[in-house]
Amino acid sequence: TRVAAQAPVARRQVVAATPAHAAQELLGTVVSTTPKTATVLVSRKVPHPRYHKLINKSKKFAVHDEENTAKVGDVVYIKQCRPMSKSKKFTLGEVVTAK
Repeated sequence: TRVAAQAPVARRQVVAATPAHAAQELLGTVVSTTPKTATVLVSRKVPHPRYHKLINKSKKFAVHDEENTAKVGDVVYIKQCRPMSKSKKFTLGEVVTAK
């Protein structure tokens, strides 16, 4: 007797409750300002791949600041947004501590 071929079973996809492309939000320090733009230094600690010691890594982001509220030394939140220019892909969220 032959065994009848079975149709493949349809599987349901599990959909996450949060959107897959949620806007990134980072905390950093303002290192320079120009009209409508601030440069924010974001620092993080990552383990070394071989020696597992925590290493400080940092990156500077150009941030859109429409009202020029950020001053050098302020600690701020920045939010990811659509590209405003070649280098600006973040907007100023809120100033946490002002200098």
